[in-house]
Amino acid sequence: MVSKQTTIFFLIPLALVTIASPLISFGFWGIHAGPRALQQTLLSPSDNNTVDTSSNDSNVLNDTFQVLPDPTPPTILDGSLRVEKVIEGLESPTSMAFLDHDDIIILQKDNGRVRLVQSGILQPDPIFSTAVRNESERGLLGVAIGNASDTKKTVFLYYTEADGAQTKNRIYKYEWDGTGNLTGGSLILDLPGEPGPNHNGGKMKIGPDEMLYAVIGELNRNGMLQNHLDGPAPDDSGVILRVDYNGNGVGNPLTGPGNAPLQADNLSKYYAYGIRNSFGIDFDPLTGILWDAEDGPDDYDEMNVVTPGFNSGWDRIMGPLSRGYIEGKSINDLVQFEGSHYQDPVFSWRVSQGITDIEILDSTRLGERFAGNIFAGDINNGNLYFFTMNSNRTGLNVNGIAGLEDLVADNADEVNAVTFGTGFGGITDIETGPDGYLYILTFNGNLYRLVPTSTTAGTAQ
Repeated sequence: MVSKQTTIFFLIPLALVTIASPLISFGFWGIHAGPRALQQTLLSPSDNNTVDTSSNDSNVLNDTFQVLPDPTPPTILDGSLRVEKVIEGLESPTSMAFLDHDDIIILQKDNGRVRLVQSGILQPDPIFSTAVRNESERGLLGVAIGNASDTKKTVFLYYTEADGAQTKNRIYKYEWDGTGNLTGGSLILDLPGEPGPNHNGGKMKIGPDEMLYAVIGELNRNGMLQNHLDGPAPDDSGVILRVDYNGNGVGNPLTGPGNAPLQADNLSKYYAYGIRNSFGIDFDPLTGILWDAEDGPDDYDEMNVVTPGFNSGWDRIMGPLSRGYIEGKSINDLVQFEGSHYQDPVFSWRVSQGITDIEILDSTRLGERFAGNIFAGDINNGNLYFFTMNSNRTGLNVNGIAGLEDLVADNADEVNAVTFGTGFGGITDIETGPDGYLYILTFNGNLYRLVPTSTTAGTAQ
């Protein structure tokens, strides 16, 4: 992941989606501290939305992570929370995934090493290493964990590697044996890597349907998947893939050519398309709906609600349609496969900030204000952003924030209005930990977490 001098990462569009009522919770309630309280807090009309913290043992942080000295810590612009550095010494980390309460897999982009945090401590030796192509945004990019039993888990890795004279982005499936080893290594998706070298995407998530979702950028291609009606047929670029654990598309929405030529029939693995590049996807733990962050070029990063068949519009539309990213272009200029639809972003940054990951906090441990709402980070400035969902969870609530009624941050004042923290040094991943706190990974090699200021360090378990 490379910081762009012209700031080019992703923005948060507000797409309007129809959600059945009542809302259905797809959260994995046995994992995160306090998620049942999250469900009750956000969905129950009674008790004045009081947070039920009965599943939280106390206000004592009782785990094996040690708070590390930090002479220049990030600044949090909310007195109810504080930031702690819990891991340091990583090399250009891109993605992380929790194995259990205080064990984490963390990927290092350029050297292809998979690091293990075990019992809250970064282990000195990698648990896995592979040769990667690491020019620009290529490298070891994404991780997802399925079959989350205590003893055996499926671990998916997304990385860029050489294949003879070619460069490929590939997703492999491994097994975690519970003792610190990744075994196996079967290729499930063989994806393009050229021309690149940027816009490789790489982030992955296991959905509430137990399918693997993976995003790949457009790799500077100009095909049908980039909304060029006369371009090359679909080629696995600029899409969100939805596949089973063997890489097979199952139940995806795009079923025919629509207004595209008839050769555009290889669509079985695509959940969404028209995506320039993305370093962040997450599922709403209460509705099961996918959200993504998308990078623009010099302008219009986005945040989007991604429903089945979503066409994000690149490279004909970026930001709200009404802004006229390319003058005179409309929905009629998009490639419209059968089963597809376009929606405006739910939020946009007029000038790209290098938005990376987004996380919908699946916990009440930070307080009612944050439960079920959205954190996002950027790579260019090291800023952490915070957004509140609207009441039906189809977009954002920006009521009372001057200038954001149009859902676009047009200037520095409007960007500052949604900035929650500064000084992180380039954020690459954000996750809700099994303890219910927010973990923030940075490209300069640190892992931070947000905890309530009232929380005190407890005895390591």
